[in-house]
Amino acid sequence: MMNCLKCISQRNSWYQLKRLQSSLSTSHSKIQIPVRIERGPTDILHALASTVPDDPIQNDYVYQDDPFLLPIRRTDYRNYPLSYEAGKKAAMWIHEQHNELFVQHLSEPEIEAFKPVKYIDEQEASEEMLLQAILKYRISEALHIYKLLKTNVSNEAKQSLLELLCFYTDQDTLHMDLYFEKWFIKNKEKKVWLHKEEINELYQFLIKQDSLTAAAAYSTLICGLAKCSRSDEAWAIFQKCLKAECLLNINAYNFGLLLIPEVIGKKNPMKVKHMYDILKAMNRNGIKPTVETLNAALKVVVQSSTNVYDPIIRNLLAEYRNLNIEFSLATYHYIMLTSYYRGDYEAKSSHDEFLDIIDTLENVNMTLQDSADFKFFTHAMTLAHRYQDKVVAEKIHRILLFGNNRTFLSNDTSKTTYYYAYLSLLLSTCTLDEFFHFYNKCCPKEYVPNQRLFAEIISSLQQYELKDNAKYVLKIWTDVNNYNSKEIHSKYNVLRMMKIDDLPADSPFKTAFANAALSLWTEIKNGIDSDIITNSPLETGMIACIAILLLHSGLLKESIEVLQYTIKKSHLFLPTINQQQLNELFEGCISAECIEAALLALEYAINSGFPQTVKMGMKLKNLPQFTSNDHDKLISLLGVDALNMLNTSEKKAKVLR
Repeated sequence: MMNCLKCISQRNSWYQLKRLQSSLSTSHSKIQIPVRIERGPTDILHALASTVPDDPIQNDYVYQDDPFLLPIRRTDYRNYPLSYEAGKKAAMWIHEQHNELFVQHLSEPEIEAFKPVKYIDEQEASEEMLLQAILKYRISEALHIYKLLKTNVSNEAKQSLLELLCFYTDQDTLHMDLYFEKWFIKNKEKKVWLHKEEINELYQFLIKQDSLTAAAAYSTLICGLAKCSRSDEAWAIFQKCLKAECLLNINAYNFGLLLIPEVIGKKNPMKVKHMYDILKAMNRNGIKPTVETLNAALKVVVQSSTNVYDPIIRNLLAEYRNLNIEFSLATYHYIMLTSYYRGDYEAKSSHDEFLDIIDTLENVNMTLQDSADFKFFTHAMTLAHRYQDKVVAEKIHRILLFGNNRTFLSNDTSKTTYYYAYLSLLLSTCTLDEFFHFYNKCCPKEYVPNQRLFAEIISSLQQYELKDNAKYVLKIWTDVNNYNSKEIHSKYNVLRMMKIDDLPADSPFKTAFANAALSLWTEIKNGIDSDIITNSPLETGMIACIAILLLHSGLLKESIEVLQYTIKKSHLFLPTINQQQLNELFEGCISAECIEAALLALEYAINSGFPQTVKMGMKLKNLPQFTSNDHDKLISLLGVDALNMLNTSEKKAKVLR
C-alpha cells in the first residue's frame, strides 16, 4: 500500500513540474487571441446534425411521423405530402385574407411571417416599406405603396419594382417554401406576360435617365420577356441595345444567347455567327462571362444532328478553362447531349468521353450554378442504361449520394426516371440476388416502382426456374399489389409463374401462392360486380390460370366457383384460353378427382368451340367416381347422339381387347 502511495506522489510531482515549465515558457510569449467566429442561431443544430451518420436512403419528413403510417399505394406517396402542404396553403390564405384575426404576436422571438399584413395609408407609406414589400415578393402591396408615394421614389427603388413586376408578373404572392408541390407537380405551362401599366411607366421613365440606369432597365425587360417566352420582343430590344453598345448586365447577355435557337432556329447555321457576335460584344464592354454564359452558348451549339460544331464546342470549353471558370453539371449535360444529337451512342469515342466526365465528378460536392444543372443525373443515368455499363452507373450513384448532390434530383419525375434507368440496368447486368439486394434497400423508401419496371422484372423472373426464385416472385406479387394495385394484368403475369407443382412438397410458398390466386379472383369478382372493370373485358386465360392454381392447391370449392362464374358471365370475358391451358385445367380437375369442375371445363370447351370435346367426355365417363348424376349432366352438354357415339366406341374397344 505504501509503495502505491509513493508512486502516486511521484507522478503528481512530475505533472506539477511539467505544468510549471510550460507556464514559464509561455509567460514571455505574446498571447494570441483567436479570431472571433460569427455564429448563427442554428449553427449548434448543424453541429449536432453532423455527428449523426448520413443515411443514403432516407425518407422525407412527411413520412417519418410514424413508421406504421408509411403509404402502401403509389398514389399515396403523392397524395400524403400534397395534403400536408395543402394545410399550409390554407393557413397562408387565412393569414393573408383575414389578417384581422391575428392581433397578437404569440411567437417568441417574434416571427416575421406570422405578422398580419396591415393596410398602409398615405401618411404611413415610405420607400422603406416599398422595398420591404418588394423583398417579400408582395406584388399587390408593393404597387399599392408605390401609388401612394407617387413620384417620391428613388430610381433604385423603381428599378427594384420593375424587376419584381417583370420576373413575377403572373404571380401575386410567392410561397417559396412549398417544397412538395414543386416536387410532385411539374408545371408545364409557360409563364404568362401580363401587360401591367406600371411596367411600361417604370420602363419608359428609367430608360430616359443616365446610361447605367437605362442599361439596367433594358436588361430587366429583356430578361422578363425572355423568361415569359416573348422571344421576338426580347430579341428586338436586345439587338437594339447591341447596336447602341448599351452596357447590359451579364443576365441579359445570357438570355440573349438562349434566345438564338428560338428566334434564328435550332438548325440554322447562322446561329453560330449570332452567338459569336454576342460573345464579342461582352468582350468589348468588359463583361466577364460566367458558367451560365458557357452553358447558354453550348445549348445554342449542341442542338444539331451533325458533328460540324464539335470543334466549336471544344474551343468554347478550352476558352472557359483558360478563364478559370468552373464547369457546372449543366456544362457536362450539354457535352453529353452532343452524342444524342449526332446519334452516335454506339461510338467508342462517345463512351470514352462519357466515362471521362463521370471520373471528373467523383468525390465532388457540386453546387447549383445553373437551372439546367438539375438535368445532369437523370441524363447521365439514362446514358449509362443505354450503354449497359453497370460500372459507370454505380459511379454515378456514388456521386449522387456524395455530399448534398442528391438535391439535384429536383422533382418526382426526374427521380423516377433516374431510379428506373438504374434499376433496369442492374436487372439486366446482375444476378437476381444482387438486383434484389439493391431493390429492397431502395424500394419503396427512395423510389416506388412504376408499371414499366415491374414488367421488366416479371419478364426477367420468367427466365428462371420457380424453385430458385419463388421468394422473389412472391416479393414482386406483394409490391405490385401495394404500389400498382389497379394493374390486374401485371398481377396475372406474376400469377402465371406460380406453378405449385414445380415447388417441393414442403415448400412454404404453396400457401402464399394459393392466397395470391384467391386475392386476385376476389378483386376481379368485386370489380365485375361493382361495374368497375366492365369497360375493359378480362381474358379467360387469366381465369384459367387462377382456377388451375386453386386446383393444385386443393381449393376445389373455390376453383369450381371461378369456373361457374366465368361460364355464367361469359359475355364479360375475352375467350383467350388456349388448348394447352384447357387441357391443363381439365387434367387438373381429373387429378383432383373433382368431376364437377371437370364438367365445367368441358362446358366451357363446348361453348368456345374447342375440338375433341367428345374425347374429353369419354375420359370423364370412364372415371370410377363418375355417377349417374354426372352422366345426366354429360348428356345435357354433349347430347344423346354424342353419348351414343361414346358408348359405341367403348363397345368396339372392348371387342378389340
